[in-house]
Amino acid sequence: MRRVISGSLPVVLSVLVLLPTSGGSASAFESEPNLVSYWALDGSAADGAGGNHGTLIGDPTWVNDRDRGWCLDFDGDGDYVDAGDDPSLTFTGQITVACWIRVGEFDRNWNAIVTKGDDWVLARTRDDDRIAFLCLGLVGGGWPEVYSGDVNDGDWHHIAGVYDGSMLTMYQDGSRVESKSVRGSINRNWSRVLIGENGQAPKRFWNGFIDDVRLYNRSLTTDQIGALALSEPPIPPPPPPAPNDVTAVGHDSRIDLRWSSVPDPNREGYYIYRADSAEGTFVKLNEQAHPLPVYSNFFGVNDQTYYYCVTSAAIHEGGESEPSNVVAGTSYAMTDEQLLTSVQEAVFRYFWDYGHPVSGLAREGYKLGHSTDTCTSGGTGMGLMAICVGAERGFVTRPQAANRVLQILTFLGEKASRFHGAWSHWINGATGVTKPFSTYDNGGDLVETAYLIQGMLTVRQYFDDPNDPVETEIRSRATQMWEEVEWSWYLKSERSDVLYWHWSPDYGWQSNFAIRGYNECMIAYLLAIASPTHPIPPSRYYIGWAKPADYVNGNSYYGYKQWVGPEKGGPLFFTHYSHLGFDPRDKSDGFCSYFDNSRNISLIHRAYCIENPRGFAGYSDLVWGLTASFNPWGYSAHSPTSDNGTIAPTAALSAMPYVPDESQATLKHFYHAYGRDLWGPFGFVDAFNPNVDWFAPGYVAIDQGPIVIMIENYRTQLCWNLFMANPEIQPMLDAIGWTTP
Repeated sequence: MRRVISGSLPVVLSVLVLLPTSGGSASAFESEPNLVSYWALDGSAADGAGGNHGTLIGDPTWVNDRDRGWCLDFDGDGDYVDAGDDPSLTFTGQITVACWIRVGEFDRNWNAIVTKGDDWVLARTRDDDRIAFLCLGLVGGGWPEVYSGDVNDGDWHHIAGVYDGSMLTMYQDGSRVESKSVRGSINRNWSRVLIGENGQAPKRFWNGFIDDVRLYNRSLTTDQIGALALSEPPIPPPPPPAPNDVTAVGHDSRIDLRWSSVPDPNREGYYIYRADSAEGTFVKLNEQAHPLPVYSNFFGVNDQTYYYCVTSAAIHEGGESEPSNVVAGTSYAMTDEQLLTSVQEAVFRYFWDYGHPVSGLAREGYKLGHSTDTCTSGGTGMGLMAICVGAERGFVTRPQAANRVLQILTFLGEKASRFHGAWSHWINGATGVTKPFSTYDNGGDLVETAYLIQGMLTVRQYFDDPNDPVETEIRSRATQMWEEVEWSWYLKSERSDVLYWHWSPDYGWQSNFAIRGYNECMIAYLLAIASPTHPIPPSRYYIGWAKPADYVNGNSYYGYKQWVGPEKGGPLFFTHYSHLGFDPRDKSDGFCSYFDNSRNISLIHRAYCIENPRGFAGYSDLVWGLTASFNPWGYSAHSPTSDNGTIAPTAALSAMPYVPDESQATLKHFYHAYGRDLWGPFGFVDAFNPNVDWFAPGYVAIDQGPIVIMIENYRTQLCWNLFMANPEIQPMLDAIGWTTP
């Protein structure tokens, strides 16, 4: 990204040299009284100098940009800063509004950068790629406006609007671009200043970056605005201290490192160094700073000892710290059982080490384009179940697990937005505010809520110590939230035969997505019927979930009968998500045993990859499993009828309860044949495509969760046993008419 600086700029005036550059400065305001407010946006919206302190609304992201330093990234969907009401923001004669911007998505809909009530607005124009400055309703002067040049080019631009009592002028990157002679005076009415929302037309939000917002109650000169537009890269901060509690543990073909990490906004990440001996030459393993305090060094051989140290790296190429303590580890050949545990522990770290630091919720993804504050309700349900596995396997202690679970439940109950008891698909992990999943999906998501409740009911059974106050509160909170979900509301009407996936307080039922099988949503009907407070009639299971004409299949593929579901089973997550807790063994709803159906769909997927009718590279009896995942071209629900050569490890590994021999053979093959590219800090990455030699750079919560849980269900049936032990489950099965074959 290049910096944008206009040609020759004048000498900086001394008064502007004194303008605050970080967090506000009282002395600057004493020397420049006409600067009535200044938001540096250097990591806090409350850094407004001059007595005006902003409050973040929505979930704008703090970004440490290489050109601008700390600034705010607004997603155009409910993010803004409310700078409040203050008489000092009342302008009558002159005004200058100045800030730095970088456009994210230009939708030409008068989405504001900075606005103040009925007085003025610095807004994105609706008909081209420019910015408009308006003084609205000038007394005796109309509604004049002037425009900048093109700003929709992905670069930073300095924008300033000036009204001097007779001229309205627009500046871009320090140069005057348009002026208009006007008459009148600014209204004396005043209301709060908003950064990122158009107070004139609510619900129109800025999409892009904003930095260094300044308001003056006088008109700055061209020279002064030119000085403000001088952009120099931020001075790199000194590196944070190195961690000095690094540990190393050997596994099969790899050594894992971990250390504690104190949050520091100036830390870009860590560099990991390795040597053959404690006195040897340490070589850097990672070219880019590693953001996490966990690192897995997969090198593919056993009985190998390596020595490691870690440094902290500062942002903006600010250098590295001194090295940490030196640790050593040795790889060794593991038994099949040891390798299963090792894989579970690595994947568990996604929910434990990468859980949101404020709420503990599961983040939607890692290194796949998701904001680190974007958390997933369904993935959090899986994370709750994974924490039970982690405690049972000794990855963390039971008290540690209980405290994390209580942190998550408390946040979900007290902070997270709910919609007739249901949670949204995406939740801001810092604030609890809903992050829209799509235009009309900004409210309750019943299916994601079902996955979350499945997890809550599992932890309610696991943490069963009546004498432990933390575990007692876990059970109380889980029960309360389970009973608050208004499942019957999501029928849409009393006469409805089917549950609906989404409800929005803004758009109602506009998504209009009926939940019908066969797919991943069975658990939503089971829990809706089991609800002790807001149940739906048991008959809805058959006339809603299982009514579609294509629910029953009855065909055989590759010699395996498939009782229900689309041709060749659809993506394999259909067989996983509802059965993380709901045990499909030894029971039937009249259509089939879903254990047998899931087993055969897994075998159909494997047989399809063995046949490999499309000739994709790598497919075999050991490389199989198609499900929803990222791929080289985006994200898709892969299946034998919708295949582009992308294999997701979660597909075959999460099928382990159904086809243990086949799944374990594939796990070992993935690990030993592809580990150097397919393995990372949280185990197997999301997906890979041998046909184009592509490996996903990161992870997705709802693909990682089933690996931990379903391997454990194969080994000990832990999550199956816990979920099924809830007292509401068997009466629900009896009411529907499930039987033991």
